[in-house]
Amino acid sequence: MKLTLLTATLALLLWGMPAMAGPPGLDTDLDGVHDGLDNCSTVANAAQDDTDGDDCGNLCDANYDQSGTVGFGDFGSFTLGFGTTDELYNHTEPVDDTVGFGDFGFFTLSFGGTPGPSGTTAGTAACP
Repeated sequence: MKLTLLTATLALLLWGMPAMAGPPGLDTDLDGVHDGLDNCSTVANAAQDDTDGDDCGNLCDANYDQSGTVGFGDFGSFTLGFGTTDELYNHTEPVDDTVGFGDFGFFTLSFGGTPGPSGTTAGTAACP
């Protein structure tokens, strides 16, 4: 996280604009965050929520055990969060605050895949 803040500060100094903004054309998901600083670069997530602190945004991260692949261990974790307001498992926020069937849909679509992509952790196991 500190590296991300340092990178954002450098961006502010070099580009002379808000630290989370980037030059035109480098914001693939149009959330106002430069792809290189975006923790979920293909899904708009201006808030950059990252509850588990792996530098991979909640809206593209169903890899709860940090193994690099969404699998059965993650499913066990998800079922424990079902019906709660735990931000880690809520992929439909801000539409709703409760982990439910919409979040389960996101999880099942992610199953067997990898989280991300994230411009802040390119190449790491937690969020390639």
